[in-house]
Formats: sequence, structure tokens, C-alpha cells
Amino acid sequence: MTEMFARVFMKGRAPSKSLLSSYFEDILFDSARDGTEPRSRVFVDREGVVRGFIGVWPRRMLLGGRIIEAAAAGSMMVDRPEDHPTAGARLLRAYLAGPQDLSFSETANGISQRMWERVGGERIPAASLDWLKVLRPAGFCVAAAGASFRPLRALRPLGSVIDRFASSAGFVALEETETRGSRDVAATTGEVLDAIQLLSGSYQLRPDWELPALPRLLAHAESKERYGELHRRVVYGRGDKPVACYLFHARRGDIARVLQVLAEPNAAGLAIDSLLRTAADLGCVGVRGRADPGLFDALVSRRCLLYHGAATVIHARDKSLLSEVQGARSLMTGLAGESWLRLIGGSFA
Repeated sequence: MTEMFARVFMKGRAPSKSLLSSYFEDILFDSARDGTEPRSRVFVDREGVVRGFIGVWPRRMLLGGRIIEAAAAGSMMVDRPEDHPTAGARLLRAYLAGPQDLSFSETANGISQRMWERVGGERIPAASLDWLKVLRPAGFCVAAAGASFRPLRALRPLGSVIDRFASSAGFVALEETETRGSRDVAATTGEVLDAIQLLSGSYQLRPDWELPALPRLLAHAESKERYGELHRRVVYGRGDKPVACYLFHARRGDIARVLQVLAEPNAAGLAIDSLLRTAADLGCVGVRGRADPGLFDALVSRRCLLYHGAATVIHARDKSLLSEVQGARSLMTGLAGESWLRLIGGSFA
């Protein structure tokens, strides 16, 4: 299975098979899981060879104060799909037939979304948008092109020169902002964990951070070598109360990847301003992340581009639950979904 994952998802890279195999053992065969939880699925051909896989991560959610057993899915792959055209659909149906009340994914591409819809699933439009802010135009173009063709990364020095010239000519990526008595600081793991639990309380549907344990999710998110170092920051308002927090991966000269932004309704602008300013100070050429509906106004007013990325999709056998989730303010992405996995952004070198 590790060879198939490397072949399907890590094209052009040569991961350590032992490291990748060890990671799969950790996330798929965790001894803390019991036999009643939803499990990842594999598709095996007639010769007994694994040709498909869908990762399933159990997640206990809280909806209006009651517990909902859920499962997030990601990393669905089929080896040689032309030889096994029904493998993806069969994997999805097997996952949806599990014991969970609610099934969801935050990383469905166009094909996966249509498969979910054929079996009664739905897309959550407001949770299926990404956002992008360009901080250094020339450097951004080089980074974006270099992601597809690595030799182009050699143009980074030229991009830096052009951006410095643009800055001296009057180009301003970030407007001056008013902090209104707030302060933002680099946070310890414990501080950001406390802030996440506090700030996620405003969501009608949110994870029960005890199952799985939030510290374990954050530990996985630390190791995304292709995205850079994980930065954690908390924004404090008057009285030293956390009003926002965010986590993102950054490397100088690259596009920063946002894992999570949580903020009180009146502090969304403070969170985005802090995030963009910190990323710029670190030398990032742009910032991208998932656009939570609570951040829309702050993102648009700061001239961030909103676009459709991967879809957030949901499925429930109980149609009343499906309707309730569609109407709720939901936290189902980042640490709440499957983006915390090292499979997304890890090199395993």
C-alpha cells in the first residue's frame, strides 16, 4: 500500500518506504482504537494485490450539545483505475456503510464529489472555498511555477529583485492596520491548544477535541516538510483574553499554507491581519488556506482571492441530520478534518 501511495500521490519524489510504512502503521493500526470504530478500507484484485485505498479517521463531534459519531475520509486512491473502474465507488460505499452517524471529507476533488453525490452525499458550498493572498508578485509566480517544475526555483533571486523594485515603486501588498489594543504572539503548543478549544466553542458543529486527542493531531501537523515549519500564534484582546489563533506552515520564498484560523466574530480581521503580517515578515511570497465563512468579510476586504478548491462533502443515512449539518456553522476542516495528516505535505525522506 505504501508503494501505491508513493506512486499515486508523490509523483516525482522518492520517499523512504520504511518511514512511509511506519506512518501508515501509526495512523491505521493505532492500538487505542476499538473494534466499533469506522476503519480504513482497501480494494484487493483477484490476485490478492491491494489496488485501492481510502483512509478513514474516526472523529467524535458535538452538534448542539449532543454527541455525533463521525468519520473523516481522505487519501482515496486507485492504482491503475482503467483496470478497476468501479474500485473508487466500492471503496466509498464501504466507508459510508460504516458505524458512524456522519461521514465527511474536506479534500474531495471533482470526481470524488460526484461520487459522493451519487450515493446521497452533499457538498457544503460555504466550506468549499480556498483563499489566496499574494504578498510578493514576482516571487509568487516563481514559487507557483517551481512547484510544478523544480528547475524554475533557480529564478528566486530574480523574483526578489523585481519585488524590491515593485515595492520601491509604490506597490503595497498589506495596508496599515489598527490593532485596537490587541497583541499577537508566538504561542507554545499548550497555549494554542487552549485557544483552539476556547474559540471552537462558537461553532454549532465542532469536534470533541478529546477523541482523538488534540495534542496528537497537532503533533502530526508538525511534520510537513514540503510546506515548511509550523507556526502557532494567538491574538489576545483587552484583558489578555484569546480572541483568535492560527496555525500555518511557512518557508522563506514559498507560499505559506494555513492549517487553521479560529476567531471570535469581531476579531476575524485581527486574525487575518496578524497572519498576513507574520507570513510577510517570514519572507513568504503568498498565503493560501481554506476560507471559513466567518472569515469571508475579512478576506474580501483585504483583497484576498476566493476560489473553489477541494470540496467539503457530507453524508448521513439520517436525512434530518444531513439537513441539520447543512444549516449549522460547522468546523470540519484543518485539525477538525484530515489536513493535519503528514500524508498532506510530508516528504518522508
